[in-house]
Amino acid sequence: MKVLELILENTKFVLVTIIMVMFMLLLRQCNSTKNAKDEIIRINNNTIALNDTIKNYKDKWGNSIGVIRGLTLKLDELSDSIEYERNKPPVTIISYITEIRDSLIFVPVVDSITMVDSTLLQRIAYVDTSEFNKSSRIVSFTMPVWSKDTIRVGETKLNLSQNIWLEASISKDRKSKEVYVHLKTDYPGVTFNDAQGILIQNDKELKKLAYSQRKQFGLGLQIGVGYSGRIMPYIGVGVHYSPKFLQW
Repeated sequence: MKVLELILENTKFVLVTIIMVMFMLLLRQCNSTKNAKDEIIRINNNTIALNDTIKNYKDKWGNSIGVIRGLTLKLDELSDSIEYERNKPPVTIISYITEIRDSLIFVPVVDSITMVDSTLLQRIAYVDTSEFNKSSRIVSFTMPVWSKDTIRVGETKLNLSQNIWLEASISKDRKSKEVYVHLKTDYPGVTFNDAQGILIQNDKELKKLAYSQRKQFGLGLQIGVGYSGRIMPYIGVGVHYSPKFLQW
């Protein structure tokens, strides 16, 4: 009876409490529904990505571009896909296979023409330095040729020095949640044969691992307010302690 009387005397408080509880349960249910929906979308997108093939094309600046769908994986799924340090998981992972097919059309230079024992000795040489915006290439070619009764060639030397710029990035479509791997280079003759991109899902497991890696002690520059006889601001170097339950 006393409980009933207490409830009757605090009807408004009880109603507000019930409404708040119902509201919290509704939010929890909505969040669970959203998580389940997002998981279905993730699985469907990963299935499509596993069967996707890379697409190559040239952009308006002449760069070689490769695009392929990537995966969104959880921490416990990474062990089946790629090796990594368990205590230091990457946020994104990109691997790719490229093929370079290039041809050079050049006019060789004939120099060092000499006569040795009535034999005509010639050295055919070629040097080319090419700049491709951020990439570059240096090719040098030499070949000795002897001419008397027949033409003979000696040991040919071809030197190739390449500086290949390549950009790799991962993006995620906000609406469809699809992940895409983007590859780009300005080096001529490049074809991207295959690529794999993984975006680590930012879920509780990743946050838990990131939280566990935080340090509680540190040494660095400090700016704050201290007390030394009186309260006053200070700037200095010192050791600080920040317990994890106070970190956010």
